[in-house]
Amino acid sequence: MKAAAAAKTLGSMLVLVLAFVGSARGSVITFGLVVEYSGATPPAGTVPPPWLTVTIDDGADDTDGIVTLTLAATNLTADEKVKEWLLNLDSAFSAANLAFTKVGTTGTFNDPAINKGTNAYQAAGDGMYDIQFAFDYAGNATQTFGAGESIQYTVTLSSGGTLKAESFNVLSTSAGGQGPFLTVAHVQGIGEDNEGSGSVTTPEPATLVLLGLGGAGLVLSRRRR
Repeated sequence: MKAAAAAKTLGSMLVLVLAFVGSARGSVITFGLVVEYSGATPPAGTVPPPWLTVTIDDGADDTDGIVTLTLAATNLTADEKVKEWLLNLDSAFSAANLAFTKVGTTGTFNDPAINKGTNAYQAAGDGMYDIQFAFDYAGNATQTFGAGESIQYTVTLSSGGTLKAESFNVLSTSAGGQGPFLTVAHVQGIGEDNEGSGSVTTPEPATLVLLGLGGAGLVLSRRRR
């Protein structure tokens, strides 16, 4: 299912992508991955809620450069597992300067390898991303990242500026095909005999719903080309 068609199908949803903006001293951004855009079989979990969720929180003080990032498999089925998860970073910063410190996990999976590089990672049929979480997807259930599991990090920059939640609220750089998107994940173990796979994302930017929840909204930052 292509992204545009999928977005129309989901048009009745109240929440597609949320950015809960708090005070000027901090914000929380949540991306719900609810669209299979690559034409493959979608994960079996119902939508809503999202199959996967990214939550980025810069706390009560957004000037300290400390961000909490949580990846959660909110609505996969028991046999579905994440192979990789891609995010973007504001082009004002270098992804190589990001430092990730694990806070905790829910589940028994192996920690992902975290790879970083400006426009270094391409999603299937999409653009280029700066951060790749590479999960163990070929092991048994105690090794792979799947249904009901989550991992949380604190993220800082070793140099080059002050990191905020908004620093990750950035679209991928175009490489042709689908997109641009804010985040993409590749899910394995989908469909009959769990042999399928698919790429999931937030809806394409043209279909994003902006909600007026006491000033809440989503601000998209296009990276400089």
